[in-house]
Amino acid sequence: MLDLGVSSHQLDEGSRGFSYSSDGPLDMRMEGSAGPGITAATIVNEWDEYDIARVLKDFGEEPAAKKIARRIAAARTIESTAQLTDVVRSCVPPGPEAVKRKVLSRVFQGLRIAVNDEMGALEAVLKAAQALVRPGGRIVVLSYHSLEDRRVKRVLRSGDLSGEVQYDTYGNALTPWKLLRKVPKAPSSAEVGLNPRARSAKLRAAERTVYSTDEDRP
Repeated sequence: MLDLGVSSHQLDEGSRGFSYSSDGPLDMRMEGSAGPGITAATIVNEWDEYDIARVLKDFGEEPAAKKIARRIAAARTIESTAQLTDVVRSCVPPGPEAVKRKVLSRVFQGLRIAVNDEMGALEAVLKAAQALVRPGGRIVVLSYHSLEDRRVKRVLRSGDLSGEVQYDTYGNALTPWKLLRKVPKAPSSAEVGLNPRARSAKLRAAERTVYSTDEDRP
């Protein structure tokens, strides 16, 4: 069972810098301030405008990535989540607060994913699962945004990120996983009522087949 969600405790702790709802340093490292690697402040203040835009587009799926990256570069130095929030808000045309919050969510998501290399970690664990799960064993993955879900869907369908299933001369699928359901399971309205953060969750499950690649073998 892989639950890809970020800890609510981490999100709600202002000093970690994950949320635009509370002020704190632009950190966003899962390991905390003592952890290795870059911080969100590193990306915002030291990366060039093009690379910031790429992070916001690729990992945050933000349509206005270039505009926001340009505004971030012009506003540097940005040291806190409150400062970054103000910069992002200045890029959003007047309108409903809900629209501004969606943009902020995408920007903060993109930075968090880049800081922690979340997509690299996901791809690594899905690859490891193919070697660890025996034929007949099952894997269940709970994802919370489309970037994760697309990767999970493709790997469980074909065994790699291409999502393209290969077949032998007899028409048998050459894939290490067999999907247990084609459509992912979504939370009920009652569950979302109890836990609003579950609203975007998708659950996919698959069973290990006998097919293996050379990389799957120990």
